[in-house]
Amino acid sequence: MAPPAGILVGSYNHHLVAVSVLISGLASYAALDIAGRVNASHGKMRFAWLAGGAAAMGTGIWSMHYIGMLAFRLPVTVHYHWPTVAASLLCAIFASAAALFVVSRRQMRLRQALAGSLVMGGGIAAMHFIGMAAMRLSASCRYAFSLVAVSVILAVFISLVALRLTFRLREETQARGRQKMVSALIMGAAIPIMHYTGMAAARFTSSPALPDLTHTVDISSFAMEGIAVITTILLSLVMLASVVDRRLSEQAAALEAERRYHQLVDAVQVILWRKSVHASGFSFVNREAEAVLGYPVEQWLADPRFWMEHSHPDDRALVESRCRSAAEQNQAQSFEHRMIAANGEIRWLRSSIRLIADQARDKDLFGVMVDISDRKRAQEAVEAANRAKSEFLDNMSHELRTPMNGVLGMAQLMSDTNLTAEQREYLNLLTQSADSLLTIINDILDFSGIEAGTLQLNRTPFRLQDILQTTTQVFASAARQKGLKLRSRMAPGVAQDLIGDAQRLRQILVNLVGNACKFTARGEVSIAVELAAEQGQEVNLTFSVSDTGIGIEPERQKQIFEAFSQADSSATRRFGGAGLGLAICSRLVHLLGGTLQVESCPGQGSQFQFTVRFSRGQPLPCDTQPALLEEPHYCR
Repeated sequence: MAPPAGILVGSYNHHLVAVSVLISGLASYAALDIAGRVNASHGKMRFAWLAGGAAAMGTGIWSMHYIGMLAFRLPVTVHYHWPTVAASLLCAIFASAAALFVVSRRQMRLRQALAGSLVMGGGIAAMHFIGMAAMRLSASCRYAFSLVAVSVILAVFISLVALRLTFRLREETQARGRQKMVSALIMGAAIPIMHYTGMAAARFTSSPALPDLTHTVDISSFAMEGIAVITTILLSLVMLASVVDRRLSEQAAALEAERRYHQLVDAVQVILWRKSVHASGFSFVNREAEAVLGYPVEQWLADPRFWMEHSHPDDRALVESRCRSAAEQNQAQSFEHRMIAANGEIRWLRSSIRLIADQARDKDLFGVMVDISDRKRAQEAVEAANRAKSEFLDNMSHELRTPMNGVLGMAQLMSDTNLTAEQREYLNLLTQSADSLLTIINDILDFSGIEAGTLQLNRTPFRLQDILQTTTQVFASAARQKGLKLRSRMAPGVAQDLIGDAQRLRQILVNLVGNACKFTARGEVSIAVELAAEQGQEVNLTFSVSDTGIGIEPERQKQIFEAFSQADSSATRRFGGAGLGLAICSRLVHLLGGTLQVESCPGQGSQFQFTVRFSRGQPLPCDTQPALLEEPHYCR
């Protein structure tokens, strides 16, 4: 079907169309590159990338547009009004600046993206139609409104997609290289769609009137090639500048990171070092090493045997074995050792060593040394003070016990003489007070022995029933006077003949039963023994001492096992005692391999329980059979 009379039918140079699409793709990729640099830059450099990027990106879009226009051939001569062409270029640059500004923000919400796409799409549409208005030819141009609207909508929509993609890919990472390329192809293909839709909206009708050729130019084939080449060179230079700037920024960031790393390493108050597992010398040592030990860092690095030669002779084997274990077994090591400082002082260090393998499969040992000399000196001072305290208590207890035994002996002799009733009453009070004082002295002697580590356990054969009977006999009289029931009971299967420290077991039970009788006004006090475990000749027995006394508050139950502590400060005045009994029991139970525990309800009673291990012994002569265990009465 022939076109209406006067209608000019145009055609496209497919080679130029392809060139326009390629330039569009190149401009899109440059836009993604430029967006990354704008996002990564700050201050004046950010403004420079924003301005230069907008000029380069706008020139690329404008060049795609004009090469696309020049690809459209009409049967008449076409000139271009260059001021209008310049205006269309400014529209392209403005649209590019708006796009880069939007994608360089910290956040881009949907409302911001829509506003940016309207500005960018409107600028591209304005560039296109202003560029069409620059045509000067012997024909009039009319537009199909529907296609114009479609082209504008496409421009806005393509701009929205481009903004979203650019914002998403502005962070420059190697993982996004392929995504960046695909996005550039999508954007490069989408922008020409808008252009050629706008071209399709134009209808040219021949006119006899000659066009005004003032300020016009005739674009030759050579000029078209020049525009394409210059635009390609410009965009390539921009992308090259982007690559160079990125590399320089990465190097600057790496140098800054290294500077901060060295500042951090030199600022920490610990010695940090690194050495290869295949070499004995250090490859890195921070400046704190010089501050702690006084040797220059260069000496640490230059002397392969520095660590060994300056370690304390008694600790060199330890250091070597721990380094070897860390390297061969890949197990983190932590240990304490001594080094000789430059001034001859012995410094205590705590070293932690770990094996590190880098990407090149090189294995290095990384170590941290912490100066603990002050803590060691404080610890030694505390230990010396504890030893001095224990020795003082030990000596004083012996010195006090000797005259107290003399006092008790003389009181016993005096009790055999003829005394008046009043004198005998005074003598009984004297004996009771001396007994109480001797008990306290014995407790102090035992406690000091335990604290000093001089208390020895004696493993001898004994019969368990005898221990229970002698313990109850000690308190039988006091229990009768208070109206208390005092019981000792054993479960079936509990071994009678054992080997262990019977004296310490009896001391524990005497202390616990004595406390139970002291703090119980009515009811009963019971000793229960059960079999906890048995393995070969070894047996674990659980001992429980229960009472129906005043009980212990929950918040005070942990404190009663501390030396010179009681559940209630008023208990010392009311019931007497120095607060050493339970502390001694707890430590004796620990020496026997167990733990002393308490369960108590205030006003209802308490139960003290511990489990210790003994060995089976040969049967010993006995006259009594063990009683069966009844259910013990205690408060849970």
